[in-house]
Amino acid sequence: MASKIVLHIGLQKSGTTFLQHMVQDNSEALAESGVLYPVPKDWDDGKRTVANHEWSSYGLLGTEYPWVPEERASRTAASWEVLLEQVRAWPGTVLLSAEALSVIRADAVRRLLDSLAVDDVEVVITARSLGRSMPSLWQQHIRNGRSTSFESYLGRLAAHRDKGRDHVEADLDAHIWRAFTLSSLVQRWSDAGANRVSVVTSPGKPPELLLERFTQAAGLPDLAHVPVADRQAHTGLTAPETLVLASLNAAMREDSWPRQKADRLRQLVTERFQAREQRGGKLAVPPEWRPRVADWSKADLTALQATDARIVGAIEDLRYDPAQEKTAPPTAEETARAGAEAALALADPDLDRLPDDSPVRRRARRLRRLMS
Repeated sequence: MASKIVLHIGLQKSGTTFLQHMVQDNSEALAESGVLYPVPKDWDDGKRTVANHEWSSYGLLGTEYPWVPEERASRTAASWEVLLEQVRAWPGTVLLSAEALSVIRADAVRRLLDSLAVDDVEVVITARSLGRSMPSLWQQHIRNGRSTSFESYLGRLAAHRDKGRDHVEADLDAHIWRAFTLSSLVQRWSDAGANRVSVVTSPGKPPELLLERFTQAAGLPDLAHVPVADRQAHTGLTAPETLVLASLNAAMREDSWPRQKADRLRQLVTERFQAREQRGGKLAVPPEWRPRVADWSKADLTALQATDARIVGAIEDLRYDPAQEKTAPPTAEETARAGAEAALALADPDLDRLPDDSPVRRRARRLRRLMS
């Protein structure tokens, strides 16, 4: 049986995937030092871009995750049992990593710890400031097929937060604040029985510094000497690109596009965006929302410092200061160029992979004729 569990809960867009790549790439070296990073079976099947333990946790917690239907929970039940077998067979420390565990409620936290049945559990949370997280969350919302404006998105989050902590802790749909109210996240896991909770602050760049802080907090062998150039975090979209994609999502929904086709077009447009050099400015909190996000940030950090959490890194990395916001709104020219790139994605040969004739394929053929 494992003598210790280190549970990495990386908040969305805090460098989680980068860290998972690093521990996966160095899993053999970690094992030689007595630390097991289990590689799930579905990784061998080629279904994932990085080995982590989120899908395995679906098998235990299922619909506790708002995005997991009962059918998928049932289908993944066996994967949790396989993970438990690996934990039981290892005599040393086991490192598990799952971003989604940040959103689960108190009862689900206790269920997970009871299932692991290891007395010594340490939780390591990686996080970054709300001023950097909020734009990334909205961008991901758009990349998932929505068209909500940034202002409306923040308004929905504010409505949940304004109802208070009891609402956030109980309402399944308030999951964003269960993750991003760090003091409550720390307290939830401490109250459930975690022996120690550490919060690693993400500096943004260089990634080596995040890796150094993470290995220190998790008690892992030093990986600072490992090259990280090929393991950068996901490349996001810029402000004009996100606006164009949001409009594209709205148009596809209005035309009742099948989900598979819409997903494929979003993928092609996103890949084309990411391949160009001049992409426009980054996303930032809208000016009218900056004072409120700053107030949220201040309140959260004050509450976090009142917990028993160990802070690894500079706590100022987590503070949002609107005065440091230098990003200008996207210009009409930047948005127009992004729109042109999205249109050119219609000419991508990969569109031929769509399963049947569709408006996008017909438009692509027409565009190719015009360009020939």
